[in-house]
Amino acid sequence: MTEIALVFLGTGGGRFATITQTRRTGGIRLTSKDFNIHLDPGPGALVYSIKAGLDPQKITGVLVSHCHPDHCNDAGVLVEAMTRGMIKRRGVLAAAHSVLVGNEDCDPCLSKYHQTMPELVVDARPGVSFDINDMKITAAEAKHSDPSAVGFRFEVEDVGDIAYTSDTEYYQGVGRPYKDVRLLLLCAMRPAGSPWKGHMTSEDAVKIVNEVNPEMVVLTHFGMKMIFKGPAGEAEFIQQQTGVPTIAAKDGMCLNISEKIEVQTHKRETRGLDSFLRST
Repeated sequence: MTEIALVFLGTGGGRFATITQTRRTGGIRLTSKDFNIHLDPGPGALVYSIKAGLDPQKITGVLVSHCHPDHCNDAGVLVEAMTRGMIKRRGVLAAAHSVLVGNEDCDPCLSKYHQTMPELVVDARPGVSFDINDMKITAAEAKHSDPSAVGFRFEVEDVGDIAYTSDTEYYQGVGRPYKDVRLLLLCAMRPAGSPWKGHMTSEDAVKIVNEVNPEMVVLTHFGMKMIFKGPAGEAEFIQQQTGVPTIAAKDGMCLNISEKIEVQTHKRETRGLDSFLRST
């Protein structure tokens, strides 16, 4: 059976977690023998990748959910790494319309130069699907202050599906594109009782989990209010409300997904992935 490793190179989100680096903002790396994808490379994605032994030149895909710095800041340098210093056309760049083109609220955050070298560039609007090797990825609607924001569903043969909501507020049907995934990654910016338009609270997370019915939930992308409140306690609240196993990610944490979903400690950050990554 295929094995996937998800490495959380950063679990922070929002402007204050970003500028203080109270939690890192490097995004998530998804790797297997068939693909090597960096999801939402915020500030530090390049540096934290190298520190974790995750060679950015092995990336086969860069995915960016929207144009805010905590999600897209390092996208350009990772595209340069993926394309071997912009000298080899390779890999997939899939990004929200705002990232590539801009919209009424955002200027594009990736230059035309950086969009010339990936083998495939995808304007990831809701409902758009594309492939990286044998994995199908579909963009899903998010409701956020960047109106072009999207989440992603990853369909992995032999393993099952993984979903990442990106930043979104709750709306009726938000969970529909992610129905019955094995693993649901929620950008849970705020704790219960602290709503912020365009973002997710723990109470919103409960509604989404109930819509999706996943095998397991992982919270990430924490703002300062969530960090101060304690993400682990909010994860416990969500689990109690939904009955679905829920954990709060930590910087450097790794999930191995095959027949089971197994959590590795963050101490594995610099060495424990080496043998696995040699083959990716």
